[in-house]
Amino acid sequence: MARTYGIFRASCGHEGCTEFARYEADNRRHYIDLSDRYGNGKWRCVRHSQPNEVLSANNLRIVNELRVLESRGTLYWGKDTPFSGFSHGPGFKAFAEDFPEGTVLRITAEIVSPASRSALSKETGDG
Repeated sequence: MARTYGIFRASCGHEGCTEFARYEADNRRHYIDLSDRYGNGKWRCVRHSQPNEVLSANNLRIVNELRVLESRGTLYWGKDTPFSGFSHGPGFKAFAEDFPEGTVLRITAEIVSPASRSALSKETGDG
């Protein structure tokens, strides 16, 4: 069993953010590389490195689309370049080979608060 050299703790460099990540270094060289790459505020948490992909009160819905693309005679899912023949997430699984080239897989994540659910029920007469 390999022994871990040490734990490197990187804090988000965004002012006021308290998020952090822990990386296990295999040896001294790895620990130094982690420190050079992520130390001194260089690391950013997801909220600050990819803010458009974080659901929030100001960003209640995110839609992502993948297309079936052909590469070397095989079908893959991808945006501009093919990357996988299989895509999955909560509640779905899809093999690219089951669909014709150009098919779009649209994945939607949406926050529905109790207040908005109640308003929708009143509009549709369900509540």
